[in-house]
Amino acid sequence: MKKILSIVALTTLATSAYSYDYGYGSQNDSKRGYESSFGNKYEYDLSNPSDRIRYEIDPAAQLMDSIDVNPTRELERGLGQYGAGVYRD
Repeated sequence: MKKILSIVALTTLATSAYSYDYGYGSQNDSKRGYESSFGNKYEYDLSNPSDRIRYEIDPAAQLMDSIDVNPTRELERGLGQYGAGVYRD
């Protein structure tokens, strides 16, 4: 089972099909991630299974979330928006 999860994680990390484009900036300077309806930008969308796996193995993103004090995150959760890995502009 561990071997299968490792293969899935590596395969998921190797693909760029998961990324989203915020739609601003030039093509080369666009960021990957998820933008909530409140305008908060995240590296991962936890409603996406492959993003969830990547988030689980990204300690930096988890740390950023643990120190984030943005009050709108609870409102986003109430609306079913599960961004993770806060982007700091």
